[in-house]
Amino acid sequence: MKTKIVFAAFAALLLGFTSCNKDENEMTQSALDASKTEQIKMGEPVNFTFSQVQDQSPVIWSVLPESNVQINPSGNKASILFGNSGSFTVNACYGELQGSVDVIVQDSVFNPGGGDPYINEPLTGDQIFITVTRYDSMGVSGLDFSYITEKKYNCLNHTLMFDNIFSGTDLKVVFNSVFIPSEEFCLEGVDYASGGTAWYPVEEGSHGFEVVLDGVTYTGSFIKNGSTYTFTWPYNSGVVLTPLVL
Repeated sequence: MKTKIVFAAFAALLLGFTSCNKDENEMTQSALDASKTEQIKMGEPVNFTFSQVQDQSPVIWSVLPESNVQINPSGNKASILFGNSGSFTVNACYGELQGSVDVIVQDSVFNPGGGDPYINEPLTGDQIFITVTRYDSMGVSGLDFSYITEKKYNCLNHTLMFDNIFSGTDLKVVFNSVFIPSEEFCLEGVDYASGGTAWYPVEEGSHGFEVVLDGVTYTGSFIKNGSTYTFTWPYNSGVVLTPLVL
């Protein structure tokens, strides 16, 4: 009997997955409820409910852009934390039902300790290593930039603070600090600070890519030609970017 129950659950999940990969025009759009859609702080839990399906249905949850997002699903509900500021679209899918909602995350950090002290530790003397990966799916092509520091910082739940500034066909990333929560909410330990930026779709042609770290501006560029991206990045310290061709 247990085997049959497991098989049935797997079949339901498979049904949801295959249906969610259909063309959006074939999907039935439904409501997606959110505990809040604006004035959200980075690291603040936001609750979403896909009310059109039953509680324990294996809903597939996703967020665009997906970088530095933590999804904690539970059937037709999910708690989501956003590590970066900006605009995001939260999607829920089950069978032929699909729901979505747009949310806006502020450039401030959620501090459940209220008035308890926290630290924005500067990135003085640190380096940032950037790894670029290509995203190609359903005719959309773009790039994911993953960031990690050379130094380690206190509290395993710290947050790398940075701003994404898009201007026309160019991107500027300004690294500000590492947010370290108050002692009461610190997960003890040390680790590298990390984060990421998703940029898609990316248009054909030339693009500027600039990074500001510790008061120093690093200027480069890349060219998209078909599915190939070629970077010009003349730095091997401070801000290091790899690979240069992908």
